[in-house]
Amino acid sequence: MFRTVSYFAAAALSVALALPLSPATAAIGNNWPLLSVGRAGGCELSIASAGHAMQLRAQGLIPGEAIRLVITNGDMKPISATAYANNRGALLQYYLPFRFGRSGGIVQVNIAAARCNLMSAAAWTREVPVIR
Repeated sequence: MFRTVSYFAAAALSVALALPLSPATAAIGNNWPLLSVGRAGGCELSIASAGHAMQLRAQGLIPGEAIRLVITNGDMKPISATAYANNRGALLQYYLPFRFGRSGGIVQVNIAAARCNLMSAAAWTREVPVIR
């Protein structure tokens, strides 16, 4: 029972982290190491991470356009959502790559937009925290 509740809590957190955030939170991952970049049609999709969370950034989109965002993480059901580019033609999302019973995997991000279709993928690993 506890595992089921925890699974749903982790799934809800992953979905919540895949939702748009305010510009004030954009500074959280500006200096995170870049893991992967995909480019097409004048657009760019990058994945950055400083450990547990991933920052998904896209640019070169049409300002205000609706974008189909699909995030896959191994064999779990993909997260599929409609997101919107901001007034500068950019998109910023956060994702928490966690799966029970797995120590790592590959997160793949696909964006379908009017002028470009983008794909980028990056590996993740779960680290055991050490308290000293």
